[in-house]
Amino acid sequence: MMHLPVTHGPVLMPHPTLPDLSQIPKRPTVLPWGGAWLGMHACALMLTLLFGLLPLDIWLQDPHYKAGSFVGAGNWWVEVFSHRWVKWMVLVSAVVVWLRVFTSPRWPADRSVNRRWLAVGIALVLAPASVATLKHFSTKPCPWDLTRYGGSIAETTIFPFTPVNAVGQCFPAGHASTGFALFAFVLLWRGRNPRMARWVWSLAFVAGLLLGWGQQLRGAHFLSHTLWSAWVCWAVCLLVDDTLGRFMPTSEARS
Repeated sequence: MMHLPVTHGPVLMPHPTLPDLSQIPKRPTVLPWGGAWLGMHACALMLTLLFGLLPLDIWLQDPHYKAGSFVGAGNWWVEVFSHRWVKWMVLVSAVVVWLRVFTSPRWPADRSVNRRWLAVGIALVLAPASVATLKHFSTKPCPWDLTRYGGSIAETTIFPFTPVNAVGQCFPAGHASTGFALFAFVLLWRGRNPRMARWVWSLAFVAGLLLGWGQQLRGAHFLSHTLWSAWVCWAVCLLVDDTLGRFMPTSEARS
């Protein structure tokens, strides 16, 4: 007589092996740093309200106008070094970046690095170009165009319509975008080394502010022009990086 083996407890059946989801590359998101675009919208609203409702530009520009002229008029550091030499230095850096892009190896091990350098090269061109385009179609006058500073146009803000006889083409600040274009180098560390990214961002912001301040000393721009230039340049950098991240994804984890 055959005896069946006696088992104790329920019979456990083998479970299929589940895939390790942590190894699946994350799909790049359009919203960088989790809340970068929310911050950008908040900054845009703050700039619009501050400089549109309050005459901050006039208050900050008045100390630069004395005895019928702007204090920076004819200054070599402001008109030559800042306005010409610095622009050429940034242009040379852009050329070096594009040489790096075109001469970089193409094997998969360098795919992530190559994409970062490509983002830097594109942003270095598009950021100041975007500011220049907006400036070309703008009707906002420069400080030296206003009657308050010897010009022929009454003071205006963001909200009221600009006078018909406005010279315009002075918003946002074009020269300051030369410094703010350096935001592009943040993309080398963005999402990979946040601390280094913040340092580079801060240095680029200071560079743009200094160039913008030089233009304020000459009467060529208001502070709001400079800050809006910074906003546009950083927005372009974010768009470039996130667009490339979507169409040229890598296995890197984004933060």
